[in-house]
Amino acid sequence: MLYLKWNMEIEDSQIAEHEERFHQFIRQHIICLLFFIILYLISYSIIRLLKGRSDHDELYADNEDFFVFRISMWMCSWSLAVSIGAMTLLPFSVIGSEVLQAYPQNYYFKWLNWPLIHSLWNYIFALSNLSLFILLPFAYFFIESQGFSGQRQSLMARVYETAAVCIMLIVLLICLADVFHSLILAQTSSISFSLLTFTSVNYPFVYSCFSLFGVVTLLITTPIGIARMFTVVSDHLLATNTIDPHEQIASRLEYITQQRRIAERSLFAIGSPSVELPESFLPKKPISSYQWILQCVKYPLAIVALLLLTSVSVFMVVINTLQLLIGYRALPVYAQYMEVNARHTFGICGAFVEAVIIWYFMVASLVGLYSVPILCRMRPSKGKTSMTLIIANCVTILILSSALPVLARTLGLTTFDLLGAYGSLSWLSNFTLVWTYNVAFAVATILCLANHFTAPVRRAFIRRFHEISHRKISTTPEKKLL
Repeated sequence: MLYLKWNMEIEDSQIAEHEERFHQFIRQHIICLLFFIILYLISYSIIRLLKGRSDHDELYADNEDFFVFRISMWMCSWSLAVSIGAMTLLPFSVIGSEVLQAYPQNYYFKWLNWPLIHSLWNYIFALSNLSLFILLPFAYFFIESQGFSGQRQSLMARVYETAAVCIMLIVLLICLADVFHSLILAQTSSISFSLLTFTSVNYPFVYSCFSLFGVVTLLITTPIGIARMFTVVSDHLLATNTIDPHEQIASRLEYITQQRRIAERSLFAIGSPSVELPESFLPKKPISSYQWILQCVKYPLAIVALLLLTSVSVFMVVINTLQLLIGYRALPVYAQYMEVNARHTFGICGAFVEAVIIWYFMVASLVGLYSVPILCRMRPSKGKTSMTLIIANCVTILILSSALPVLARTLGLTTFDLLGAYGSLSWLSNFTLVWTYNVAFAVATILCLANHFTAPVRRAFIRRFHEISHRKISTTPEKKLL
């Protein structure tokens, strides 16, 4: 009897443990699903706001074209949702891990656990691959497809053609990555053998190449965007104070004309009801005291915040470069497990500052991306963006956002280790590449900031120098005549 009772207790404990694991599994996947649904609704609203009804996109010949554009729009919304998830992945993980370590027994944070964070990293990595290599190419080729020649034009014919083109594109990318691996990385493998077997390259290596491309793109766009942020903030916050004098004179003349018309109507129309001035011609109401204080304070506060974020970011990159050089900090590929990390030095406030800096880098990279002379043509505008341009923007943002966690860990913006497949990217184990990237980023950021803040002085100096030189040239003929 004692043996049976002991055996039943063991079985009950095992059943309870399996039930707990099952409920935890269901709960974390429900949270991931709700998180992605919210991101998808936000992405769909953004694309609907930007997408325009142009002749190239919305002139549907029949229901077939309508479904083609609608499916492509859904795929773009999916990809943009994955991009936003990749942007929020590392900040959420940093703050979430700090909250878990600070309040391990809190009832309100029972839904937040380590398996949930690991699942989010794995899902974002998998969905980024799916969107980058399958969904977005399919969306573009689906719009351009007409079906194979000799077949009746239908929706399925366009699907078959698009699927064939996407398969050929994936094979082409794998072949290019295999040749790159055989020529540069592999020393003992032959090119012909690797092309026939595809054993020297796996699919994560192709994504590793794209992540390296994204990190290099961030190296170009982020320093430009950090310097450009000061101009953007100045233009938006000082827009209310800069009034065109010509527009002010035109508005004043329209106001006087409207007053004269109302006065003439009141003279000839006896007993007519009083006519009120339109709201656009009425004098502006005086602003209240708190609005005047807000207008005076918001610009200095924004500039001070940008200066603090930029200074802290550059300081962290320089410190990380020195730590890598003296061997105090390991490469990102050698620290892949979250449990080895201790709590943040400054607690939750330090984790929050890290999250703000990471988001600041992403915003700066987008500002710098649309400030580059060649890529500025891709800038979307409200209600005027074509579907092809939306797909191009989704591809660009997906590459940048997928490389953001790698960028933040490589530059030392956070002490949180890369999880899942992000920490096993092949190029992260190259010390020379990682250290050179840190030095290049710090130098590029300092040069961009110095160029931005000294540009007015340099322009004034050059203008003054030209004035003096022209003045000397104009006075020399007079001396010769005398």
